[in-house]
Amino acid sequence: MGDSSRTWKDARSKRPWERIDLKLLVLGANGRTGRLVVEQALAAGHTVTAFVRDSAKLQMTGEQLGVANGDARDVDSLLAALEGQDAVINTIGGGERNLVTTSTAAIVVAMEKRGARRIVVMSTFIATPNFRPTGMMRLFPRLVRGIAKDDLAGVKLLQVSKLDWTIVYPTLLKNRPRNGFRLVGPDETVTAKNHVNRADVAECLLDALVDRGTIRQSLLITER
Repeated sequence: MGDSSRTWKDARSKRPWERIDLKLLVLGANGRTGRLVVEQALAAGHTVTAFVRDSAKLQMTGEQLGVANGDARDVDSLLAALEGQDAVINTIGGGERNLVTTSTAAIVVAMEKRGARRIVVMSTFIATPNFRPTGMMRLFPRLVRGIAKDDLAGVKLLQVSKLDWTIVYPTLLKNRPRNGFRLVGPDETVTAKNHVNRADVAECLLDALVDRGTIRQSLLITER
């Protein structure tokens, strides 16, 4: 899924999108990682629409920030929010049963209907072949398999779609300031002891969005 000897900045393609000031729809914008994506996207000059269930919880404002209320499992809500958008970043996690699968199915349908193609999705390192359970994760294998099953089903829906997708698999998420991140090597094992800061994940998602070299690629990242 990457080359552990290089940082993301070293490894990324030199072929960015011609248009950098994108109109961007962020799904899961009220989440801890989603909020950071919105903040960093606005700072980078993008026009952002935050897709949330409850706009009162967003607690962010800005001239280039819009808000769309809805459920990511509802195609009609997504169709309305996708109007005029250039790309999507999806940070929705599997907090509810089959949430990733059902929301991804709706997202694919809505994007294909709207003619939107570019999407970057945050998944979980548990769903990668590099993951090895240790500690408490060994004690609850059914829970771990359930999380992985939902994310893997969502990934398969993207892979058979017509979308220009990129999937980012961060290791265990920490709420700390940016400290850098790197790509994990294809033969490198990751466990719950590996972690990466949410702020760095948000940066990676936005970097991947404007890098055509990541289209239809999976990126496993961890702290540098």
